Amino acid sequence: MVENIVKPERPGGFLDFLPPDYLAREKMLKIIEKTFRSFGFDPIETPKIEFLKTLSGETSDTGKNIFHIRSANDDEPLAMPFDHTVPFARLLAANPYDAKKKTGIRLPWRRMVVGPVFRSDTPQSGRYRQFYQFDADIAGTSSMLADAEIVAMMFLTMEALGVNRFKIRLNNRKILNGLAVLTDIRDREQVCADDITKEMMRILDKLDKIGLEQMLSQLRSEPETPFDYAPSLSEEAVEKIRAFLSIEGSNEQKLELCKNVFKDIKIAEEGICELEQILQYLNGMGMPPEFFEIDFSIARGLDYYTGPVMETILLDAPEFGSIFSGGRFNNLVSRFTGKELPAVGTSIGVDRLFAALDHLGAIDRSEQTVTKVMIIRIAKNHDLDYLKIASDLRKIGVNAEVCLVDDTTFKSQFNFAISKGVEFVIICGENEFEQETVRIKNLQTRKQEEISKDKLWNYFKSLEDK
Repeated sequence: MVENIVKPERPGGFLDFLPPDYLAREKMLKIIEKTFRSFGFDPIETPKIEFLKTLSGETSDTGKNIFHIRSANDDEPLAMPFDHTVPFARLLAANPYDAKKKTGIRLPWRRMVVGPVFRSDTPQSGRYRQFYQFDADIAGTSSMLADAEIVAMMFLTMEALGVNRFKIRLNNRKILNGLAVLTDIRDREQVCADDITKEMMRILDKLDKIGLEQMLSQLRSEPETPFDYAPSLSEEAVEKIRAFLSIEGSNEQKLELCKNVFKDIKIAEEGICELEQILQYLNGMGMPPEFFEIDFSIARGLDYYTGPVMETILLDAPEFGSIFSGGRFNNLVSRFTGKELPAVGTSIGVDRLFAALDHLGAIDRSEQTVTKVMIIRIAKNHDLDYLKIASDLRKIGVNAEVCLVDDTTFKSQFNFAISKGVEFVIICGENEFEQETVRIKNLQTRKQEEISKDKLWNYFKSLEDK
């Protein structure tokens, strides 16, 4: 008897994916990748472990939630990346282009990456501690053409995934920086003003979660410690923010009204102009305008954003929050090089989107296995022949397996094939071996036919051509 039985449980916020879920998610990933590739994004990979100093320092909230790693073999503390963007910045800084040697990364550069990221966060519905993100970024250009292409790609990706009720919401961090001027935050001591501005943006980013009044209450809050950067806004400043967030109308009308609010505040005027350019480019690309909305409450919680920001919500499942988001980050690489390198990108939360679509009943789990053909062993002393049939099928690109259940009765093997979800079974008894034939049964149509073994390629090729 085994002692010290370990309970087979997993930590909260981490997911197991059995074949039906894994294969359904894999379909999503292939669709996303195909769309990203159509825009010229090259695939890369970065490590799942980075130096802690690489990841920390950019985000106050996320910095608290970094997974730390203890290692006796490393002098520098290690950690697991909370997103793909910071490792991307590190990669850019480490691989400058050398024109003479023709090595390194030539800019502008489009890259995509997919894989798990990790956040030591509180698990909740649609929010995990390990989750897949699929990112695409353009580095080396300040042109709003890049931002517009990112937004257009977000739309086309959602469309390719079969999602038709969603909204991509756009804002600009420069406008929110203008809000800091409008509310006199920028009149405070410089270092303090920067931190208070960041805190204001994080509070604004909570609007969907906590509601307008609670958000405004947090903007009024006073600091409780010397390192507390609570905005402590006056009632007059709070009312300015209330009025700003209540701007309504079409996208064009919102931006015109916004110009009146931020008249002569240069940073905000730049942000408004950039959003106007993006909308103009989207229109030029034939993107349907009803899917894009200027929303001045969108801030994005990460501190590294410097310009346009965007979020995608599902209209029928808004409780899942943003499932496809991003923005411009012109200063992130500078912490590694001391030089600004403009970049813009987006990230799709694959597992959150999967959970949201599952909630809406839109996940297709019809594919339960990668096996297309199962070979049933009903003739004694022919195991080598069955293995040969499987091998021949694999050579022509058909996923095949020999049934290995202990009960070798036909009924047991046939039921196992059905329960596994394979599409075809091959039945080959003594008579078939003598005649060099096989019986193929389609488990979906229940149609069965007998063909010569050397015609297997023709049989499955004809199915592909239909």
